[in-house]
Amino acid sequence: MKRTFFLFICFSLLSFAQAGPLSVTETDATITILNGDATVLVYNKAPTADAADNDPVYTRSGYIHPIYTPAGKQVTDDYAPDHPHQHGLFFAWTKTSYEGRAPEFWNEKKEAGKIHFEETVELIEEENRAGFIVKQRWEDLKAPEGAKPVLSETWEVTVSEGPNSYTIGVTSTQKLIGDSPLTIEKYHYGGMAIRGSREWMGEEDALMQTNEGHGRIEGNHTRPQWVKMSGLIDGAPCGVLAIQDPANFRYPQWVRLHPSKPYFVFSPMVEEPFTIQPGEAYRSKFRYVVFDGEEPETIALIPKFKK
Repeated sequence: MKRTFFLFICFSLLSFAQAGPLSVTETDATITILNGDATVLVYNKAPTADAADNDPVYTRSGYIHPIYTPAGKQVTDDYAPDHPHQHGLFFAWTKTSYEGRAPEFWNEKKEAGKIHFEETVELIEEENRAGFIVKQRWEDLKAPEGAKPVLSETWEVTVSEGPNSYTIGVTSTQKLIGDSPLTIEKYHYGGMAIRGSREWMGEEDALMQTNEGHGRIEGNHTRPQWVKMSGLIDGAPCGVLAIQDPANFRYPQWVRLHPSKPYFVFSPMVEEPFTIQPGEAYRSKFRYVVFDGEEPETIALIPKFKK
């Protein structure tokens, strides 16, 4: 109990960092969080222009890209040539069971599932942060009657400013739309994911490190408190520190660290499946500290986690 308490305090410190001139704007296609005139992140309500350059099966909305550091370095990628189904900061389950079918929301090429923006609930502008709340819909594309709604997902996204960094909070709440349960089958990846910069394509170009000191190979499928991905962009060091909330299901969740590509995903089904039941809510929270330099100063606020 004592260990969990101090981790919770750490999240509060990261979530409500120093005040800055943060604001949020909305168009028909995007929601953008700004720090003065500089873009912090963009949430895509509609497919981006890059979608037209790819196979239509990969087209989706309901994700965040691009994300920038305070110095203006873009740390996310979209429609990457090797994995065009990965979209910035996104959430997708892989192997699932629903009404005897197997919708899949990660590998879009299978055309078995689709995730898209549905509506804006609220825009948030406060003294120390800015953000938004949106709803997204998950659909089973293998239903005999055509695309069938499965999940309604709400994202609450907030941004605060810290020393040479932004802290992006993402809370995802998933609820079933119908009366049928959705089982998330045991699989080695799927969940809350981030695709890193295209400049980090080689294994040597993007450093991955967990709070336990593991890299991308030895850290794969471990259960760290946080994961850091960093490297050079335009010759300058920067990166992303992703932190799990202690209240998350099966905390600390397993993490899939790709052996050579710049992406990782928190995956609570790596060793055993679970089921989202009607009337229940699957809620998960993450913090992404986007920083310039070798290491974010906020990392000092996070105590070492021991199992």
